[in-house]
Amino acid sequence: MALLNGSSTRRMVFPHIMKTAGTSLISWIQRHYAYHEILLAATTWPELLRLPRGSLVGKKFVRGHFGSAIMKLFGEDKGFTPIAVLRDPVERVVSHFWHLKFSPEKHPFPMVRAEGFSIEQFIEHPATQCLVANYQTANFSATAESEPPTETPGELRILEEVAPVNLEVAKAFVDSCAVVGVTEELPALMSRLSEYFGLFPEHELPKHRSYRLSTPVSDDVLRKIRALNEADFELYEYVRKRPEAPRPHVSMAKPRNPNTVGDDGVLKWVAGMPYWGHGWSDVMADERNRHLWSLSPTATLEFAVRPGVCYTLVFSVQRFVTPLQKECFSVLSNGREISVISVFARGGDDLEVYAAVLAASDTETLTIGFRVSTLFAFRHLSDDPSVLRRGVALSGLSLLACHPNALPEGLTPQPPGHTSPGQS
Repeated sequence: MALLNGSSTRRMVFPHIMKTAGTSLISWIQRHYAYHEILLAATTWPELLRLPRGSLVGKKFVRGHFGSAIMKLFGEDKGFTPIAVLRDPVERVVSHFWHLKFSPEKHPFPMVRAEGFSIEQFIEHPATQCLVANYQTANFSATAESEPPTETPGELRILEEVAPVNLEVAKAFVDSCAVVGVTEELPALMSRLSEYFGLFPEHELPKHRSYRLSTPVSDDVLRKIRALNEADFELYEYVRKRPEAPRPHVSMAKPRNPNTVGDDGVLKWVAGMPYWGHGWSDVMADERNRHLWSLSPTATLEFAVRPGVCYTLVFSVQRFVTPLQKECFSVLSNGREISVISVFARGGDDLEVYAAVLAASDTETLTIGFRVSTLFAFRHLSDDPSVLRRGVALSGLSLLACHPNALPEGLTPQPPGHTSPGQS
């Protein structure tokens, strides 16, 4: 059976600078790692220092607001390859102001939330200077000789990711990274990441945690921000003009689908395992099961199969946001709608298992799509805009090679055509 407990993607460390589209990038990258291989329990130094050191064993993707000091713990000597992303400094500061203004999570700058606290005050307030002035360069200014924070969490500085600004050290860190890019050129950055690490190509990322209002910022404020970020602008332009050449001592990775049918004709995937596909949330873990939410009208998973072989498809749905979504739910195989039947429903919760038999594919790629039609009436169900985006929570999927003449009752190979799961 093809069931991978770990990923084949090389170890990566991403010192994420706030408000550089890093959250969206992380959501794409971490699809390629198993759930237990990702450092999920900490994204800041205080959180990291609270963890028992044994909990760091086996991690392959480390991301968070750690600055380049994280290389002391997850450096190239430990097998980790660093990447870096920067953003136009003025745009980043403006975005950070709106994030602190409206984001729901707790942060150490509560005065920004006060009604009437303006962006002018934000760039002039002594407490926020660490965020406003050369914050990106400060993130990458920790040298290889710098010790990572060792104080107890209660004694840490507010932003332990920043170090005293040192432009040359920051440039040296950028030069040590396998892939470097800027927020304004994300597609090019993602293409280089795909080529270097063998990641599933993605061309567009959803926006995460964007709170910016359309309120214009005065030219005077923009000039002040620019004046406060001379080092950041020099580092930003250095990255934009830096030739992107692969390092000679590390080879490029060939993309390999982590979900390939094994020699026994069986494949089993569960949420939390690496995958190729589009339109899914990060892995959710609750008291019932791990699952992924579909965030697009049609979310897909891609599998490597044997051409000319029929497969029984079985998948588990943790739940739908609303009963209406279940009624308009459909499944596609390589872009064609197929009929599926409900084969199991567990009492006490919404878990349901569906099955179908797929006609033989003439290619080595099988793309399963999960479509939840968007109904106009959904906007009346909740004030939460996520209800309009989320459709089906998928917890697992299996493929089993089968002979079309020896199938369970009720299952026949599926040509184009569709029957709603609720009508089986």
